[in-house]
Amino acid sequence: MSGDVEETLRQEFREVASGVRAPLRPPLPPEPVRGGRLWRPLLVAAVTLIALGAVAVVSSYRDGGGSPQPAATPTESPSETPAVRTLTADPPAVPYVVDGRLHVGGERLPGSWWTVHRAGGAWTAHRDDDTWWWGTGAEQRPLSGTVILQPRFSPDGTLLAVGTTAQDGGQVLLVDTRSGEIVNTLGTDATGPEDPDAFGVVAVTKDARVFLQSESRRLMWLAAGDGGTAGTADTVDLDITAPGQWVQGSTPAGLIVYDGTKDGAPDASYLAEASDSGTLNRLRTLPGEDVKVNPSGTWLGRGGSWGGESETIPGITVESADGSRQLTLPPPDDRELTILTWEDDDLLLAELYTDGSPTGLARCSIREEECLVIDTP
Repeated sequence: MSGDVEETLRQEFREVASGVRAPLRPPLPPEPVRGGRLWRPLLVAAVTLIALGAVAVVSSYRDGGGSPQPAATPTESPSETPAVRTLTADPPAVPYVVDGRLHVGGERLPGSWWTVHRAGGAWTAHRDDDTWWWGTGAEQRPLSGTVILQPRFSPDGTLLAVGTTAQDGGQVLLVDTRSGEIVNTLGTDATGPEDPDAFGVVAVTKDARVFLQSESRRLMWLAAGDGGTAGTADTVDLDITAPGQWVQGSTPAGLIVYDGTKDGAPDASYLAEASDSGTLNRLRTLPGEDVKVNPSGTWLGRGGSWGGESETIPGITVESADGSRQLTLPPPDDRELTILTWEDDDLLLAELYTDGSPTGLARCSIREEECLVIDTP
């Protein structure tokens, strides 16, 4: 009886065991290397490398649509930093005016000058005979007619917009500074510079939105479209679409706008972007209207402003566009600073003042947090 039970149990165990998949046998410890078998690990390594290479090629064909993909570019070491200009007392690298002398590209231009403005590689300057000129080098080109307000550049300097009046009426011109050609014209019915309907330009963007202002009207001209007159061309009435909002300028970080409904409030000045319909969308609050933005739009600079009641700020305040960092650049001596323009993303050009009168130029560096007096000819 016990023999039958044992035989039955053995049979059941065999049936169960036949359905069980035994685990793989763990690898044995490697045998000591024998001199006559050195070729075996070498062969295994070679086969492994060939297999890995084949997998890489197949993967690159699968991901790249049939052509092997180039190797990934090595990642730069965190210690590597892009080259930057050092802070020196060399003459400015951008057009500037000192004691009525205009210097462009290392040359002094003839005549006596009041101011110069620049963006990208272009400049425009106001001569003491009340004429305006512009250029991209030492060669100067006149702007015909009586200029209303002042000429304005797009932030990259490729477009120049100017409102003028002449005997035959008023017009707004849009010029491509790279070719010198007039790319569009907007006619107005202004009879002269004293006409309250004479439009001046307050800002122009790189996509050819031109912001115009007269004593009675504010318009946005979409100059990438057809030209015409202020009543028939592609224009938007900002008095309707953005009441109380006064565009002051165009920067790489956006439009500078002043909210007239918040006159005197700390958030009255702000950066904005404009839609084709004329809506101004606020981006961030600014510390004031007189802000200068560096070419990449990453830093905002603000210094003293001079007017009927001279506001004096001894140093220049700069802050990152996202508001995460702020610092003050002190003057190099006992004079006061007012910011003029940025030379590049780090260096800015400033004017030195003594008792409200300009007495020299200085260069300031964000990276070095310092200003130096500039040697000017």
